Amino acid sequence: MNNDVDALFNDLGTPEPEAEKPAAPPRPPRTPRRALPWVIVGVVVLLLAGGGVAFALLGQGDSDAAAPAPSPSASPSPSVSAEPSPEPEQPAPAAAAMPAACVELFSPGYHAELSSTGAVLSAGNTGPRERPFDENEVPAAVESTIASAPHLECAWGFSDNYNVGIHTVVAEVTDEQAVQVTQALAGAGFASTPELGSVRYIKQIAGEEGFGPHGYSIIARDGLLIATEWLDWPASGYTADIVNTVLGPVGA
Repeated sequence: MNNDVDALFNDLGTPEPEAEKPAAPPRPPRTPRRALPWVIVGVVVLLLAGGGVAFALLGQGDSDAAAPAPSPSASPSPSVSAEPSPEPEQPAPAAAAMPAACVELFSPGYHAELSSTGAVLSAGNTGPRERPFDENEVPAAVESTIASAPHLECAWGFSDNYNVGIHTVVAEVTDEQAVQVTQALAGAGFASTPELGSVRYIKQIAGEEGFGPHGYSIIARDGLLIATEWLDWPASGYTADIVNTVLGPVGA
C-alpha cells in the first residue's frame, strides 16, 4: 500500500506532457481605442475643407469673370477755399401797363389844376397819330418808334385858342428801342437831365411872330416812352406828374 501511495505522489510530481497541458485561457483581446471615428471625422473635415477651398476658388473665378473689376478708390480732392459768391443781380423792373384813357395819366390833384385853366383833356387816341412830331425838330426815329408801337395820344386844349395846348403820347417800347430813341435825341442836340429814375430830354424853341415858344419833354423808363410837346404853355411839373402816376415814384 505504501508502494501505491509513493507511486501516486511520483505521478503527481511528474510533469504532464505538453500536449496534455490544459491550454491557458486566452488573454482577452485588447479593446481597441476609439480613435477610428476621430480619424474618419478628421479625414472628412479635411476633404470638406479642401472641397470648400476648391469651390471657393472656382466661385471666385466665376465672380471675377462676371463682375467688373473694382474701380480704384477715389483719392480725396484737395479742399478749395470757398470764394465769396457775387451779389445777386437785381431783376429788371417789369414793364408798366399802358394806361387805357388819358385821365389815367395824371394824379387827381394835377388833373384838377390843369382843368381849372379852362383846358379840356381829350379822351385818347390809339390809332394813327393826330399830331405827329415835326421831323425838323425831333429825330425821325422818335416818331417812327411811336407810330409802330402800341400808344395812347392825349391833348389838353382850349376851344377858343388853338395856339396854346399840350400834346402827350405814351408808347410801349423795348429796351433796345428806348436806347435808340434816347441816342437819337442826344445826337439831335436835346439837353438831358437825370431825374425821375431815368434821363429826361428837353428842348425849347423860341416863338415866332404871332406865336409863343414851344418845346419838348421826352423820357423813357420801365418799357414806356412818354413824349410831350407844349405850345406856349410850359406847365410846371407836367412830365413829373405823369411819370409818378403811371410808373410810380423812384424807389416805390
